[in-house]
Amino acid sequence: MSNEKTNKRIKDLSRDTGLFAISTFGSKILVFLLTPLYTSILATEEYGIADLITATVNLVYPILTLAIAEATLRYSIEKNENKNKVFVNSIWFIVISTLLLLALTPASKHIYDEIADYWLVFVGIYLLTNIHQVLSNFIKGLGQTKLFAIQGLVQTLSIIACNILFLVVFKWGLKGYLLSIYVGYIVPSLLMFFFGKTYKYLFPLSIDWGLLKQMLHYCIPMIPTLVAWAINTNIDKFMIIGMCGLGESGIYGVAHKIPTLMTSVLSVFTQAWLLSAINSFGDSDESEYYTNVYKALNIVSVLGCFAIIFMTKFLSGFLFAKDYYIAWQYVPFLTVSVLFSSNGGFISSIFKAAKKTNSLFYTVLIGSVVNVILNYVLINLLGTVGAAISTMVGFLVIWLFRIIMVQRIVKVKISVVSTIVTYLSLIAAAAVMCFNISYCYVIISILCIISIVVNYRDIKSSVSSVGRIIKSFGNH
Repeated sequence: MSNEKTNKRIKDLSRDTGLFAISTFGSKILVFLLTPLYTSILATEEYGIADLITATVNLVYPILTLAIAEATLRYSIEKNENKNKVFVNSIWFIVISTLLLLALTPASKHIYDEIADYWLVFVGIYLLTNIHQVLSNFIKGLGQTKLFAIQGLVQTLSIIACNILFLVVFKWGLKGYLLSIYVGYIVPSLLMFFFGKTYKYLFPLSIDWGLLKQMLHYCIPMIPTLVAWAINTNIDKFMIIGMCGLGESGIYGVAHKIPTLMTSVLSVFTQAWLLSAINSFGDSDESEYYTNVYKALNIVSVLGCFAIIFMTKFLSGFLFAKDYYIAWQYVPFLTVSVLFSSNGGFISSIFKAAKKTNSLFYTVLIGSVVNVILNYVLINLLGTVGAAISTMVGFLVIWLFRIIMVQRIVKVKISVVSTIVTYLSLIAAAAVMCFNISYCYVIISILCIISIVVNYRDIKSSVSSVGRIIKSFGNH
């Protein structure tokens, strides 16, 4: 592989990462700063309901839409595919699944009593979430990454404006918060539809059954994976509701806000990485390329985890109102779970690039089973802290199986010894902070130094790579 192509590949990845950073910073991180507003206005039970609605959407959408949005991205990238047919096939699945949910309205109290009073709100958020997801994946597949970044900023401005207007000015409480979610999806979706000129691909509205068969062949094997992933991500909330109450679930949902800061930063990269993984799959130096990128992502994640764990109480005091402050205890283990989730997501991109999505399901299934069992045991023993630990272990199991299985496709080389030392140090740091051990800050600092020492080569290599990227951009 020529140096010229390698440099171009890295520059494309860096460019897309930068653009996705603008979008994610807009739609995730700035909204994160509104947490003090939510915790000061919404009761814990109210926030628990809102969090339950979004968690349920994440759980059911892969089943009802057959995970068609995943195929939207993969097939819109293909140069020889008819973009109109890819787009229309995706839209049809969203419409049909929404009509199915509407038909279930009379039975909603028997299906899901906790959100039965908000069933139509739930259906609306479900519809808008899926439309936004399909549009986002479609314009990314078309190469309109700049528009994707812009819509993220527009989404942020919409949410911030609506939160201030509905919660502070009109004092609409939970209804105002849910309405803000509506507007936060509608405005950027309209932007992508008109400025991305995706309306050109909407007609004719006929389904291409041949292409649909190919798309479903790609995405249907991902349904169990996405459902299991949603279970692994959200099952703790459902079990907390059943075992501890809706209010405790609301507090736990707020605790996710701080790890979400790290999730948002890492998702910036993983979105760009999926495009790069697909485009680079099959290259002669793919093993070296994937390994180097993985090592860089891992060390950034590790150091980010240590930083957030160290600042847990400070961030919680700044973000959480009095009724929610106890959520700080759940943050350390949830933060470490983000590391394993991100690394597992990185590896899943390789399976997607190879179109071997079946393999992803088994890893998530095992992780979900572990998570459910541990949730039942640890919530009874430790309360809500047990749910955070269970989530971390579930994602750890998923990552472990994926890093082993991916070797059959591409050799992603890692140092076993340094990986074990680093992850044990990180988990120990989370435990020390969570259980408020004496001299916790000293212990966490020592554990962080140990991790830096054992990963010194990877840190040096990553810094050198960043330097080359900056230099290459400066020369053009």
